[in-house]
Amino acid sequence: MTHIVGQLSIVAGPSDSNASVYDPVQRLRNATHDLHQRLDLNLALSSVKPSLTDYRNHISVLSEWQLALKPWLSLVSDNEWSLALIAQDLADFPDNDSATAKIPSPVNLVHLHQKDDGSSAFCWGIFYVLAGSRLGGEVLYRRLSELLAPHPLRYLSNSHKGGCSWGNTLIALRKNLATKQAQISAVNGAVAAFELLIAQFQLAGMLTRPMQIQQPLTSPRVMPPEDLYDK
Repeated sequence: MTHIVGQLSIVAGPSDSNASVYDPVQRLRNATHDLHQRLDLNLALSSVKPSLTDYRNHISVLSEWQLALKPWLSLVSDNEWSLALIAQDLADFPDNDSATAKIPSPVNLVHLHQKDDGSSAFCWGIFYVLAGSRLGGEVLYRRLSELLAPHPLRYLSNSHKGGCSWGNTLIALRKNLATKQAQISAVNGAVAAFELLIAQFQLAGMLTRPMQIQQPLTSPRVMPPEDLYDK
């Protein structure tokens, strides 16, 4: 199993004879695009004037989500640096502010276990969602750094510059998802992980309005293989 060491951008896909004619990264983007757009529009942290409480609650949910996904993520990447940044950010909030904090809901992994086919490609799909959320965090940082100052927003800024660069992540995804079956597994992992994240935000009351999604723990929005490859 290939381990990665280093960011994501869209370039031409692999050309070997075993690869799908479709770029695996583009497949992942297409499969998660609607979920991504709707989540961005509904996140409390994306509102016109979010508060530090919104930030604390946001990263608390992300921490529980990443910890829950660790058995899958650890097979393809190391995200300890990400969790460490969240812990440092949470430590900056005074104990007496805990009355307004949201308690993250327990993460139910039944759906992920049901969709997991035991492949490394499934894990790469989950990692794609995490890597994308980190890239989105840096965009949020540029908008919120002054508004929420003096909090350093370490997690959003990726102050340690840890993890894989977006470009190197794309290279790793294309290398490890070169076949049709690998892309199907990766899409299943990415969609399941994304819907789990949305469910956690929704359960924690962290969305500006309810999102109409299929409950990821009971009825996954997994794009069928014929929609992916037979057009």
